[in-house]
Amino acid sequence: MCIDFLVAFFILFLVSLFSPKAGYISNENAIYGLEFNKTMQQLGFENGDKIISINNKPVKNTDKIGVDILMNSGSEIKVMRQNSYKVLKINDNDIAKILNSEGTPIKVRLKPDVNGEKSQQIKQTQEKFSFASVLERYKSNVKAAYKFIIPEKDYKKVNGINIKTNGFKGKIVLLSFCCTIIGLLNLIPFPGFSLGNFIIALVELKRNKKFNPQKKNIVGLCTVCFVVILILSQYF
Repeated sequence: MCIDFLVAFFILFLVSLFSPKAGYISNENAIYGLEFNKTMQQLGFENGDKIISINNKPVKNTDKIGVDILMNSGSEIKVMRQNSYKVLKINDNDIAKILNSEGTPIKVRLKPDVNGEKSQQIKQTQEKFSFASVLERYKSNVKAAYKFIIPEKDYKKVNGINIKTNGFKGKIVLLSFCCTIIGLLNLIPFPGFSLGNFIIALVELKRNKKFNPQKKNIVGLCTVCFVVILILSQYF
């Protein structure tokens, strides 16, 4: 049962260890604030806003703001707007709208909004490998896989499953995500899944008699198909 989780973690570990370290813009260095697509603006954000915290957790990396909002249902987002603070709330329905929106929901503003104002160069922070960052990424991976299997109630408004990967690294990370999904599914205590098969083996051991292998395989296959269909039906 644990092998799927270990494989997923090992993949993320190798990707983090050997992939080129990308630069990112820290929240502190986003001196001109952020830009938002039309949907985000309809939810109350304005170009030039600076997101200070999400659910009282300070924002450090601007690249992760969008993911943090989508992964935290019922988020309270503290925004700094023209030297004053404002709190915006994002619910499940809002997240569904963001997922269905066009363009990048949030990105760093690279130039000042005032015409003629001399722009300063935005500093980038070089990403460094750390075991803690791998654990944090793995935690997000598990959370995302859980929400894929049991989506929020309003996620059914998002038509279909849209998974986009960029390049070889993206496909490897997707493989880790799939391994995590399989690991979670194998915790279901039904025939056909690892935990369910383990329980059946214990029952067989206690009664000192094995179930009919052919019937056991048929029941297991039917159970797996039913669960997969049940999960996919939430997206279509």
